[in-house]
Amino acid sequence: MFNFSSGGDEGVFLPEREEAYFSGFARMFKISNIDRYFLPTQKGSMPIPVLKNYKKGLDRIAKDPRRVFLEKTEVTREKIAKGYGARADEIAISRNTTDAISQVLYGIDWRRDEEILCSTLEYPNCIATIRRVACRFGLTIRQFGVPSRHDTHAEEIVESARRGIVPGKTKVMFFSAPAQPNGMMLPFRRLARLAQHYGIITVVDGAHYGGMFNPRLDDTGIDFWGISGYKWQCGPGGTGILYVRNALLESNNTPLPRFNLVRSADLHAPIDGSRPLDFDIGAALSHYGFPESADLRALGEACEIWDRAGRARIERYILWLADYAREKLVAVFGEHALLQACKDEELKSGLVAFNPFPEKEQRRDLQLAHRFNARLSRKYGYRLGYGGIGLNGFTRDPEPDAGRFYEGCVPNRNALTNEPEPEDIPFRFGTPVWINRKDIDRFIKACRKTLDSVA
Repeated sequence: MFNFSSGGDEGVFLPEREEAYFSGFARMFKISNIDRYFLPTQKGSMPIPVLKNYKKGLDRIAKDPRRVFLEKTEVTREKIAKGYGARADEIAISRNTTDAISQVLYGIDWRRDEEILCSTLEYPNCIATIRRVACRFGLTIRQFGVPSRHDTHAEEIVESARRGIVPGKTKVMFFSAPAQPNGMMLPFRRLARLAQHYGIITVVDGAHYGGMFNPRLDDTGIDFWGISGYKWQCGPGGTGILYVRNALLESNNTPLPRFNLVRSADLHAPIDGSRPLDFDIGAALSHYGFPESADLRALGEACEIWDRAGRARIERYILWLADYAREKLVAVFGEHALLQACKDEELKSGLVAFNPFPEKEQRRDLQLAHRFNARLSRKYGYRLGYGGIGLNGFTRDPEPDAGRFYEGCVPNRNALTNEPEPEDIPFRFGTPVWINRKDIDRFIKACRKTLDSVA
């Protein structure tokens, strides 16, 4: 069914060859050739072969609803595990990233007065979940700032996190990789090693990780990943991947944390949070009634297409396009326009955050951002993500620091002092596999014209 194999010498990156290859790859998607879709950060596009089989599956189940599973979940989980560098017993199928993260955070064996250490660059859904968990279990939420200067180095972020750790109190370190507000990839391997040193559990929001990067989950040292199946991975909506480290690994040989299953129909799974050696926790977490199995099968098939194309090759193409976009943005609008680290390769992703307005006051004007985004969409057909969580993050009224943030900002903090350090309102776009340099050139030209009309 899927014969779009990688081929070629993946050890040498030749731009013209890669654009030609991915031009062919792009024909598997129903994306418009006129106004390319730059927002896999919200929802990806199912490849046509997957979409066709998905429709057949829905039709088949509609005709015979007794056929609950078109494909056994263990088969789908095996497909996912193969491409994600994990064992099948560590992979569960969730409904989305928020669903996966919620199961993890509510399943951790919390004790009152423990602390959860979070980055300042978290997604609204996860902020909401963390605040509820903290309230329910009597936890303290502590934040560490993520410097986003162009020359920020990964170790600065690690040291910022280190300063936020309270030995004996910090139970969990939570962060996104990449981070949604400004697209920065956080140095997850370094942060995992730091957490292990202090006996801290790591939980990562990887909504934009799967499908963008070449995932080797068992090599990351992270305890829990929540990953979207329908963003960069281009599976159907309402699918996600939950990774639960289920063994002592070279990257992380600390004892497995106790983990209570919040949602599972497995009658034989442990009920006390323990992890027997032969416990297939992925199967237990994937057993929760009768989901639409055409969704699950389609997710596995989308993963197979990525595997055949070569995940390392896809990652390099996406990151190369993002670098090209950053260079063009700086050339057209100036260095101030780029709102993310761009010198350290470890901190780059295929998510680009920018604000083209020349004056700081303009870059912090939410109404101006609304007008820019609306005109870019209406006049040129491009849709962007924009804005930070502003006054609705972890710091909010009546806390004294809340007044130092503003509506629509990224509510960051200084990595050294942890003082509030709000950042400009970001516009965000991605560099998915179906675009090329000409698409980026047209997009930035449209941004330039839009800026001239609304500034």
